[in-house]
Amino acid sequence: ASASANRDAARQDIARIRADRDGMIQQRANLRLLAPVSGLVVARNAESGTTVVAGQAVVEVIDPASLWVNVRFDQLRASGLRAALPATIVLRSQAQQKMAGRVERVEPRADAVTEEALAKVVFDHAPETLPPIGELAEVTVAQPELPATLVVPNAALKHQNGKTGVWLVENDGLRFVTVQTGA
Repeated sequence: ASASANRDAARQDIARIRADRDGMIQQRANLRLLAPVSGLVVARNAESGTTVVAGQAVVEVIDPASLWVNVRFDQLRASGLRAALPATIVLRSQAQQKMAGRVERVEPRADAVTEEALAKVVFDHAPETLPPIGELAEVTVAQPELPATLVVPNAALKHQNGKTGVWLVENDGLRFVTVQTGA
């Protein structure tokens, strides 16, 4: 009876130890960090031995193949800005080199304080040497050409009785004709 009781106790100890082992394996799996994408670690937000909570960022990873430039455009001059427009990017650290790019997307929300439209411009070919994250750049976006239309020099525009127009030469005389200006 004593040996049978010891055997049952040993079996219960084995079951408890297996449960402890499974719990340790589960804890170990929670300690392993797996990045959702391959990339370059650009920031470490926690050191070894630091206690972190679930969901807290431990490292910041970027994909070098998907670099973009955050660009701000004055809302008054952002008419026609849209995805897929060609762009030229000049990084501050490589001022002599112009790199081809394109507008990846125009953000749906503008900055109400600075009155700027926000866009993401991507490189057609990533630079050989990655620029530092946050480096300033000059970006020029090529708008599509406007259709051919009549052009009147600003000096020819005159104001008569609160209307804008031009003087038209007609039958050896002048006649004031109102015009609508704008692109």
